[in-house]
Parts: sequence; C-alpha cells; structure tokens
Amino acid sequence: METMSMTEVGIYTVEDLYAYREQRDDMTVQLIEGELVVSPSPGVTHQVVSSELFVVLARAVPESLRVLAAPLDLLAGERSMLQPDLMVVPREVRSGKYVAQPPVLAVEILSPSSRRTDLVRKPEVLGRFGVEHYWVVDPLHPAIRVFRLVGETYESDQVVQGDGLFETDAPFPVSFRPADLAR
Repeated sequence: METMSMTEVGIYTVEDLYAYREQRDDMTVQLIEGELVVSPSPGVTHQVVSSELFVVLARAVPESLRVLAAPLDLLAGERSMLQPDLMVVPREVRSGKYVAQPPVLAVEILSPSSRRTDLVRKPEVLGRFGVEHYWVVDPLHPAIRVFRLVGETYESDQVVQGDGLFETDAPFPVSFRPADLAR
C-alpha cells in the first residue's frame, strides 16, 4: 500500500481527495484523518467475497435498511472520506455524492494491501464517527471478526472461521458460513 505522509505534504481535504482520484483511476484512494491512503484496486477473490456477502446481507436486512457496495464514499468527519466494502444504511439514503451519516453496519474485506488500514486505522475513524457495527472478513483464510462499538472504540465480539456458522441478531438477524463466501 502506498501512502503519503501528513508530515511530508500536509493534511489533505476532501477536495484534494477528488482531485487526486482523477489522476489515479486504477487505485482506491481514501482520506483517513487528513492522509491520502492509496491502495491497488481489489482483486477477484476480494470481489467474489464482497458480492456473495452483499447478496446474503441484502436478503437479511429489514425493509427499513439497504446494502450499498464500494466504491461509495463515507464522509466520516472533516478529514476522513472512507470507502467501506459494504455499508448497511437506512433506506432513506438514496441520493448524493457520498453517505454522510454513520451506517448501521460497515464491512471490510481484507486484502494484502489493506490489512493495517482495515484492522487499525478505519476502525479508529468509524468508532469516533459512531458506526455501531463493524465486520472484517478475511477471504484468504475464511473468517469474520465482529466488532461492536463501546463508547468511541470497538471491542472484538465474535470470530467465526471456515465452515463455522456465523449467526447474529445485531444489527439484524443474519447467518452464513465464512467459507461459503469464497466458494
């Protein structure tokens, strides 16, 4: 993952992010606490897991919610514009350039280039922004790790691997086997 340091080039804005993206359409560019974070576009395995999980979530969400997939920006404060792989948001969210309210659920699917960002940096920002449920899915070693917001930080709640059955009632009832997402 290529990153630009804040100390080298200053703190970026959302406008800087959009300008930079125009030059880098082969990369995913996010703004995390004023720092542009650049990573390669997702690979096939990542996208298979993302699309399978999208279908599982779309079938499970209550009528009041909807599932949205990346690339879609989440404005998570003045200096952070993230792109969670999947977001579950209120059904009223249906227009605009980005999502500006905390999603009910944010999901990241790990890639080799995104591990640190998805496991450390994004949860810090999402927690402060008030996203109550954060899930991280590992497609290479099929697993899901569930985080729940306590105050402004996440606590690891549940880890399910391989053919184990992941079941939850929060933020809505859903169940699946992590290994099935990559098949």
